[in-house]
Amino acid sequence: MDNEKRYSTRIKSERCDKIKISSVAAVFLVCSIVIFATRYRQDIWNFDRENGNDHQIENVATGSDASEEASEEKTTEKITTETATTEKPTTEKVTTEASETEETTTAASSEEGGSTVKYVNIKDPDTSSKGNDWYDKKLYTPGNVTDDAYFDTAVLIGDSRTEGLSLYTGMSNLDAFCSKGLNIEKVMTEPIVSTSDGMLTALEALKQKDYENIYISFGVNELGWIYEDVFIEDYKAFIDAIREIQPNATIYVENILPVSKALSDEDEIYNNSNIKAFNKLLKRMCKDYGDIIYLDVASSVTVDGVLPADASTDGRHCNQEYCEKWLDYIRQNVYIKK
Repeated sequence: MDNEKRYSTRIKSERCDKIKISSVAAVFLVCSIVIFATRYRQDIWNFDRENGNDHQIENVATGSDASEEASEEKTTEKITTETATTEKPTTEKVTTEASETEETTTAASSEEGGSTVKYVNIKDPDTSSKGNDWYDKKLYTPGNVTDDAYFDTAVLIGDSRTEGLSLYTGMSNLDAFCSKGLNIEKVMTEPIVSTSDGMLTALEALKQKDYENIYISFGVNELGWIYEDVFIEDYKAFIDAIREIQPNATIYVENILPVSKALSDEDEIYNNSNIKAFNKLLKRMCKDYGDIIYLDVASSVTVDGVLPADASTDGRHCNQEYCEKWLDYIRQNVYIKK
């Protein structure tokens, strides 16, 4: 009996142990399945995300970004509008100030152009007397002298013809460095200007005062030169020397006045054919420089291509009436630096 009870108790104990083991195994299996399923799901999610298949998240993110961008655009638009509204008056003010500055600069430039601009009409000049002048229109504006104070800072340099112009017109405020028989070669070295310090060359005299307008007139005494290119070379050397002394001055090269028909017909050297040829060389030289003015003063005293018989007693030098015409041409045809 006792053996049967012990056996029965043992059987029950073994069954309980088996049940416990089965329960533990079942629990372990369930936990394993849950863990495996969870990890598997996470792996699938990661795989999809890495391959761009996370549509829901992507759409949500895109929608969020789009909303933010739209918001930023609206904000930017608002800021831009506000900035434009705010800056418009300021811009207009700056533009106005710039215009005022430009006007001031223009006025200042006119002042820098020299005091003679005060005595010249450049707004609506009368150009009816203008001959065959040459000047660079980008650099100069044509004008008319309105007051002879213009000549306070002007000088004439030339031969006996220029000497006659200075004497006959009686312009006491117009300096003249000239002499009978002077030519473009001699003017560099020959003392011709009388001063308290003695006789000076034209170049030395130019160092004594600031000039704004320099008028040069040579050529008639050089008509007999064998080589025309030497005439131009000497002319250029003189101009270059003037520029070193008076770098801000406007330089006018006057063309050669004609001679009378009688003199031209009988003289192989002093004739109008040679004068025309030399004038072409002078004009070409001015164009080569670019900023030198070729002044056609000859047109003021020329009738039918010659110097009229009543203009001169020797057919070469102008009398007072024609010297006045010459000076009037200079008055009516000046060029102011822009």
